[in-house]
Amino acid sequence: MKHITKILSAILIIFLIAGCSTQGQIKGDTGKDDKSGSSNSSKKSFFINPKSIGPAYWSAAEKGAKKAGKDLGVEVIYNAPSTTDSSQQINMIQDMLTRQVNGIGVAPNDPTAVASVFNTAKEQGVNIVNWDSDAPETSRDYYVGPSTDVELGKEFIKMAAEKINGKGKLAFMVASLSAQNQTEKVEAAKELLAEEYPDIEVVTTVSSDDDQQKAFENAQNLISTYPDLNGIVGFAGAEAPAAAQAVERAISEGKIKKGQITITGFAVPSLVSKYVKNGTIEELVTWDPTKLGYGTVYVLNALSNGDKIEDGMEIPNVGKVTVQDQLILIGTEVITKDNVDDFDF
Repeated sequence: MKHITKILSAILIIFLIAGCSTQGQIKGDTGKDDKSGSSNSSKKSFFINPKSIGPAYWSAAEKGAKKAGKDLGVEVIYNAPSTTDSSQQINMIQDMLTRQVNGIGVAPNDPTAVASVFNTAKEQGVNIVNWDSDAPETSRDYYVGPSTDVELGKEFIKMAAEKINGKGKLAFMVASLSAQNQTEKVEAAKELLAEEYPDIEVVTTVSSDDDQQKAFENAQNLISTYPDLNGIVGFAGAEAPAAAQAVERAISEGKIKKGQITITGFAVPSLVSKYVKNGTIEELVTWDPTKLGYGTVYVLNALSNGDKIEDGMEIPNVGKVTVQDQLILIGTEVITKDNVDDFDF
């Protein structure tokens, strides 16, 4: 019996040794897998979040962001709600924080609503860069834009005032009544009007929610409601082409005369090209959303590397930028019939 017990004990010891050996081998394999996974996950990832998906402006920004990702060897996740919905936008940002992205570039639909989720990002060590639209009262690191919203609002109004000889009625068309980049431009425009153009009246401000069809309907309503309207100022990408379409239809229907309503403000060149060429629009202000997308990814990557952000720094495919505190500005251009075909966005 003792002999049998010794044999069983010996067998048990052999199994235990084999088991330990196998277990050690499994740990080693798992370690290799973990290392491999770590290697794959070592590629930085940045979430670039526009106000919405669909409009040509945001599609151009996506091209720039994706090109930057390719050039820098980082992953770029570009997504947004189908409409300018702030709560959906915040949910997307929260989801990306859960996925542990290295940085987030946001064009906020509501500059105050994003404050809490930005604080969460900072607590997790995730850099936040605003682009196109700012949320300056939050914990974001930088804002990448064409110019300050105040300067853009003034630029729009100076152009409009010149076209109507400093007197008459203007209507403002915006993408959103809550987005910081829209409200600050409008406020700056109205302040300049009050200071320098007392004979110009702003009859109303209407919002399209970045929807081209809604912008067109808004423009039609403006023309019908204000038969003595002299000009329309578009503060976002959908407004100028929609206004031009509505003006041309009103002219063809005999409701207004050609040249009666001037259209100024911001535009994506490809969307207004035919209207600029045929004279419905004389000139507009523009900036390249492709550069905004590229610049945002570049800045996020620089921050993650601990690089300095300095005035006059050169960003590839963007050019030299102006840095004012936490503002990174790429500059603006004027669209005319002489250069409208020179733009590739």
